[in-house]
Amino acid sequence: MKFKKIISVFLIFLLVISITSCKQSDIPKEYTDLTYDEYITKLFQKEVNSDSITLNYTLAHPENFGIKEIEPTFGEYSAKSIKEDYAAAENYIKVLKSYPYDSLTEEQQITYDVLYNYLQDQCVPGKLILYNEILSPTTGLQAQLPVLLAEYNFYDKEDIANYIQLLSTIKDYFSEIVEFEKTKSKKGLFMSDTTLNQIIEQCTTFSKSKENNYLIDIFNEKIDSFEGLSEAEAEAFKNKNKTAVLEYVLPAYEYLITELSTLKGTTKNEYGLSHLPNGKEYYEHLVRIYTGSDKSVKEIDKLLDATISSCIQNIKQIANDDASIYEKIQTYDYPLTNPEEILDYLQEAVSADFPPLEEVNCSIKYVPESLENYLSPAFYLTPALDCYNENSIYINGSDQYDLNDIFTTVAHEGYPGHLYQNVYYNQQHPNPIRCILGFGGYAEGWATYVELYSYKLSGLDENLTEVLINNMIATLCLYAKVDIGIHYYGWDLKETYKYLQTYGLTNTDSLLSIYNAIIGEPCNYLKYTVGYLELAQLKEKAEKALGQKFILLNFHKFILDMGPCQFYVLDKYLDKWIAEQQ
Repeated sequence: MKFKKIISVFLIFLLVISITSCKQSDIPKEYTDLTYDEYITKLFQKEVNSDSITLNYTLAHPENFGIKEIEPTFGEYSAKSIKEDYAAAENYIKVLKSYPYDSLTEEQQITYDVLYNYLQDQCVPGKLILYNEILSPTTGLQAQLPVLLAEYNFYDKEDIANYIQLLSTIKDYFSEIVEFEKTKSKKGLFMSDTTLNQIIEQCTTFSKSKENNYLIDIFNEKIDSFEGLSEAEAEAFKNKNKTAVLEYVLPAYEYLITELSTLKGTTKNEYGLSHLPNGKEYYEHLVRIYTGSDKSVKEIDKLLDATISSCIQNIKQIANDDASIYEKIQTYDYPLTNPEEILDYLQEAVSADFPPLEEVNCSIKYVPESLENYLSPAFYLTPALDCYNENSIYINGSDQYDLNDIFTTVAHEGYPGHLYQNVYYNQQHPNPIRCILGFGGYAEGWATYVELYSYKLSGLDENLTEVLINNMIATLCLYAKVDIGIHYYGWDLKETYKYLQTYGLTNTDSLLSIYNAIIGEPCNYLKYTVGYLELAQLKEKAEKALGQKFILLNFHKFILDMGPCQFYVLDKYLDKWIAEQQ
C-alpha cells in the first residue's frame, strides 16, 4: 500500500468506524511483540520505501530512519497491486487494534485516530477497484510526473545514478497503467473521449520536445550546481541522462499515446460517475477521500446552497451601501505583482495572526512551456521532511492566467498557505508517519482559507475586498455544486449550462471548459471548497464557544499543530482545546 503526499494524484480513503479489540493470533508475525511506537516506525519504514519517488520526496537521509534504499522503481499499478494494498491495510488495522487506546498518550492517540481512519477506508469493496483512475488532464500522473522528475532531489552522487536508472523503468510502469486502462475499457469503465483527447494532446506536446527537452536542460543545470563532481563525472552524468530521456522517457510517453489512442470510442459513458453501475457509490468514496469530511453528499450539497445564498446577499448589501463598487471591480489592481516581493511581504504581514516560522528558502520557478496548458496556475512541491528548508513554488506563465492577480495565489501556495503549513508542521517534529498521509481537504482547505484571508492584506479597498472574498467563495461553491450535479445527480451538459446560467454565467466556451474539467477530474473542486467550509465551521464553533476569549492566532496554532488529518478528528480535539482556552 502506498501513502502519497507529493502532489494530489493518488487516492486516499477516509472512513470512520468504531474501534474494537483484536486477538493476538490475528496479528501478522512481523508485527508481534512490537510496542506501539515501534510498530508505527516499522509501518513508516515499509511504506516510505515502496517506490523511489515517494522515498526521494519524503526523506533526504533515509539511513537516519533505518531505511535501506531499494532498487529504483516507480512501484506497481495494477488491479492486483491495488488489492494487495487493501489487504495490507487490513493487516495494519489488525495490529492497531491490538494496542489499548486508553494506554496511549494524547499524541499517540491523535496519530492512532488519523491513521486508523485513513487505513480503514483503504478496504473498499473489490467491485470498485477498476473505478480508480491515475490518468487525468490536470492532476493525472502523466501531467505531474515530468515536474516530479525535474525536481527529483540530488543529495549525493548515488541519488543522481538512481535517478537515471529510474528513468529506464518508466516504460514498464506505463505498460502496467495501459493494461489497467484496457481492463477498464473491457468492463465499460474507461474515461470519456473528451478527457482521453486532452491527455493524448498533453502527452504529445511534452514528447515533441526532443534534444531540448526541459528534463535535459534542468538536469544539466542541477549537475552544474552540484558540488563534489569532477568535470568528467558531470559530463558523464549529463550524457547518461540525455540518453535516458531520449531512449526511455519520451518513447514511454509516445507508447502511452499509441496505446491510449486504440481505446478511443470504447467508453460506455461520456457523462459523470453516476451513470456507471456503481458510480454513485464510488463518488461517495471520492468525496470522503478528497474532502476529509464525514458529511454526506446531500449534506454538502445543502451547505453549498446556503453558502452561495449568503455570499450573494453579502455582495448585494455592499453594492447597496457603496454605489462605486461596480467601478472598483472593473478597475482594481494589486499593489504587488512580483511573486518574490509578494512572498517577502506576506512573511511579515501574517505574523500577527499566525505562529512564527523559522526562516526557510523558497525558489520561485516557472512551469515549462510544454506543460503550461495542462498544469494549475501555480503549485507547491512538498519538501523532504528532514530537509524542509528548501522549498519550490511553480508559477504557470501561460497567457490563460493573469499574473497581475497573483497576489492571493502566492498566499495560497506560499505564506501562509502550503509552504507555511508544511514547514510549520515539520518544525514540530511530528511522528514521521503523519508526514506521508495525504489529506487534500485539510491541505487545500487551509490554503483556500488563508488565500481568502490574504485579500485583507492586499492593500485593496475594504468594500472591494469583501466583494472579492464573497465572490470567490460563491464561485468555488458553484463549481462544487456542478461536480456533485454531474457525478452524483447525473447532470448532462445541458443541465449544467442551465444551472450555471441562473447565476449569470453565459459564455458557452467557459461553460464547456468547466463541464469538461469536472468530467475529467471528479471531486477536484470539492477538496478546496469543502475543505474551506469545514475549517470555517470549526472557526465559527470556536468563536461562539469562546466569545471574547477567542484569539485567532491561537486557533490557527491549534489547526497547524494538529497537522493534516480528517476534519472529524480536528473537531474531536477542538472540543478539548476550547475547554483549555476557557
